[in-house]
Amino acid sequence: MVRLTFTIVILLLWCAETSAQRRLVVVDVETGVPVVDANVTTEKGAGRTDSLGYICVNDSSKTLVLTHVNYESRMVKLEDLRDTVFLISKLLNLKEVIVFGKDRQEKDYRELKKKMTPNVKDMQLAAAGANMNGGLNLMGLIGYLIPDKKKLSKKERKKRKLKEILDNY
Repeated sequence: MVRLTFTIVILLLWCAETSAQRRLVVVDVETGVPVVDANVTTEKGAGRTDSLGYICVNDSSKTLVLTHVNYESRMVKLEDLRDTVFLISKLLNLKEVIVFGKDRQEKDYRELKKKMTPNVKDMQLAAAGANMNGGLNLMGLIGYLIPDKKKLSKKERKKRKLKEILDNY
């Protein structure tokens, strides 16, 4: 009988203690996302919101001060709240950001650009060896590397060029 009364008394004390606290959630007013690690200060003590934005506050405290790095500070009366506290985000717009490295040598970029651009001979070799179907034209490459012994006139070169263009079309 003594054990039963002792457990009832403990349960009543526990219920009285839990009823003396309110559970609040701190939320971003624009997105509705819970605010994690918001500092909540009351007359009775201070605390932080958990990973879901919840915090338990003593019901006997009258005011709450909510602060967070990314949000405007807010002071509210506990009697005016239901279960949700909304915070307004700070405007963190930067006009311009300039980043400097340790070494600012532009000639390194010029040398890199020179190495990256192909020269005329490489482009001619690629054009002679390229096939329209994506393959490699070995005969065209050999013809480019081994010069013709006979010289062609301008008209004949033009005809061959036109014929080659029509064949590849």
